Amino acid sequence: MTRLESDYYSYMDFDPEHTREVLRHYVPMFEDKSPVLELGCGRGEFLGLLDEKGIKAEGVEPDEGMVEAARTKGLDVVRGDAADFLNGEPAPGPYQGMFCDHLIEHFTPDQVGRLLAGARRGLAPGGRLVVVTPNPACYTVLSHDFWRDPTHVRFYDLPLLTDLCRQAGLEVESTGTNPVHHPGPPAEYLVPEPVVHPPLDDLVERAMGKVRASLGHRDRKRRVTGHDPEWAYELAHVVKVLAGRLQETTEALRAVRRAHDKLVWGMYQSSEIYIVARG
Repeated sequence: MTRLESDYYSYMDFDPEHTREVLRHYVPMFEDKSPVLELGCGRGEFLGLLDEKGIKAEGVEPDEGMVEAARTKGLDVVRGDAADFLNGEPAPGPYQGMFCDHLIEHFTPDQVGRLLAGARRGLAPGGRLVVVTPNPACYTVLSHDFWRDPTHVRFYDLPLLTDLCRQAGLEVESTGTNPVHHPGPPAEYLVPEPVVHPPLDDLVERAMGKVRASLGHRDRKRRVTGHDPEWAYELAHVVKVLAGRLQETTEALRAVRRAHDKLVWGMYQSSEIYIVARG
């Protein structure tokens, strides 16, 4: 047992209220499931949210600093390794629900398999397991956030996690991303919408109408002789061609902007993914 994780949390000065805000997304998944066991419960933010809803819950956590913080809040937390706890004798539970938030990324695939098998063992028939983990498809998570935690081992995407659940005898009900944990791309990475002016066709036509009217008036007064208006029509044609090409360029620019934003938003997805499985 160590204090490495709790010391890291203290150093990074994580905001407990922000953590609670993100975790609230998962509370409704356990409103009909009691009791609930949280694996790697940390400081107990999720246990506190369940308690507020009247859902009986307890937790298991290896880090002594985290356990101390949770017990200070009056929460029921056992100090120990989650996989060992689930695979102990006699079998714990049965629990109607189990929850683990940002836990499996601290383990190797074999360790995750043992954890999930233990969860299957401790769940009541039809019980629900919700596993939350960092999203490797999110650029900020992939590039630096994940590796700041000294206890992280590897990523688990949803297809891999689904297969690991299947191997453990769990039936996957659904998967998703947490919309609350979706900061999106930095504002400076987004491109403003290009200004699209109205087409110039009507403006050119009105100008040419005035030219025709002026030439016709002069001809009737016989003020102009031998005047060739062809230059005016050629100029109008050039303006219309340029206006059309400018419009095409503007539309192409808008298409590039849409593609750019789609790429950026694709890189900055929700920071966490989750899977819901049934025992």
